[in-house]
Amino acid sequence: MSGLLPELMEGMKALQTRSDSNIPFRNQQKPSRNSQETLKGLLLNIKSQLPSNNHPLSAAAIHHFAEPGKLIRGQIALAAGEMLDLNRDIAMQWALSVEFLHNASLVHDDICDEDTSRRNRETIWKAFGLQQAICLGDWLVAQSFVHAAEADSLAYSYTGSKTASTALLAKGMSALSTGQASEFVSSSYPNWAHYSRIVSGKTGQLISIPVEGMFMLASLHEDYHRLENVFGNLGLAYQITNDIKNLMGTDGAARQGGDVLRQSPNAVVILFRDSLVNGSRKEFDEKFMQGSVCAHTDEKWMRELLMTGGKLAADKITSLLAEVDKDLNDYAYDMKSVLLPVTDYLSAASQKIYHISSTSSTSS
Repeated sequence: MSGLLPELMEGMKALQTRSDSNIPFRNQQKPSRNSQETLKGLLLNIKSQLPSNNHPLSAAAIHHFAEPGKLIRGQIALAAGEMLDLNRDIAMQWALSVEFLHNASLVHDDICDEDTSRRNRETIWKAFGLQQAICLGDWLVAQSFVHAAEADSLAYSYTGSKTASTALLAKGMSALSTGQASEFVSSSYPNWAHYSRIVSGKTGQLISIPVEGMFMLASLHEDYHRLENVFGNLGLAYQITNDIKNLMGTDGAARQGGDVLRQSPNAVVILFRDSLVNGSRKEFDEKFMQGSVCAHTDEKWMRELLMTGGKLAADKITSLLAEVDKDLNDYAYDMKSVLLPVTDYLSAASQKIYHISSTSSTSS
């Protein structure tokens, strides 16, 4: 690569999060339990539940959790449990449940997308084979239900109330599988409306369930319903951020722009394509459908996709976060603090794109 594109790549990888008082949520105080100590406790609990050394899935599980990721879903689950004054043991069981389900989805997603790297390590199917990857994903799903059932049991023993977090998990798993499958059955590249529906199942469920389950376990499920629009917007913003990172080559995958190469639904591509008119759109479509729009074969279009499409995607994230902030202003619970791990991550990501786009446009 030559010219501007390497600068875009290096800028995305090196740029540090900047503080901006105009970004929603950036100045919120973190909840007390949502700390490094809590994060370590969650990770220790996860690792304590992994298969023992003589188990056929032990090596694969250890490999996968050697880089556990941000544990955002477990973090917001525990923060919601604290906010609702839920028993800590119940909250931890639900946090484990959602983290195991999320990681199961990652293992299966890597198989579907044929990704060979995640979190800068070989994916399970690449390192251990398809059979082991499928079995590990299934095992993680099973563990997710084990911990959800334990959360329900503990809630009943402490409060005498019957809860249905296991059913909520099953509903989320169904929506997740449907959203994932939708990527592979479409005969044409999705428009924004279709993309939003896919994300609602694929990503949105795993952002909302950690909190919804805590409301359910606290016998306060009716209070959750006002948050459905909030989590719809957060799920969409989260997937857009993932899509930006995919094109930037900063998502830990082996290939930059894997979504483009596979012609998988990607918010940056959709928003960029919608901004093109007449001959430009036709030219881009021809290149895209041929699979030639990538960093190594068509620098012109990839640069435009990253700069223009990236900024449009960052605009969308900022707009969605503003809606979330507005919706939570008069909510009875302090959800802004609970959701800080998510909103902070999304705000930082959008600001990185703005910075890179403005810097690159002045230097081109």
